[in-house]
Amino acid sequence: MTAERLLAKRFAALEAGDFATVYATYHKDSPFTQQFSSRGTYVRYAEQNLSAIRVKNWCPLRQRQLDDKQLEYLLVMELEVAGETKHFYELALLINTSDGWRYHSAQKLTVEDYPGPPEQIQFSHFDQVEQKIRY
Repeated sequence: MTAERLLAKRFAALEAGDFATVYATYHKDSPFTQQFSSRGTYVRYAEQNLSAIRVKNWCPLRQRQLDDKQLEYLLVMELEVAGETKHFYELALLINTSDGWRYHSAQKLTVEDYPGPPEQIQFSHFDQVEQKIRY
């Protein structure tokens, strides 16, 4: 499976509320799996706290190869939260493992962080953020 297909699978699962599949896309050493050490724990949390969030649209804008096993994807997302549409940018780190590509973590920006046109956002916008919080 290509890295882009992993992202498509992940967003399709988010759109469908299939949180078990979302969990399965994570890399075993991700910050996420440090917080949710079991699939069941995450699925219960997600059903209670994330099921009201709807993925309306997402699009990979560009990618950069960090090394032979790591890619970063710059994504734009449109989510609906409590009837309100919100736009986010995500810099997702994907790692190629013996089991295929896995989602490791991401840094997010809001439209307040980058108010320009989506097609013009660059990796440098994420690189310049002082506190690089990865989820």
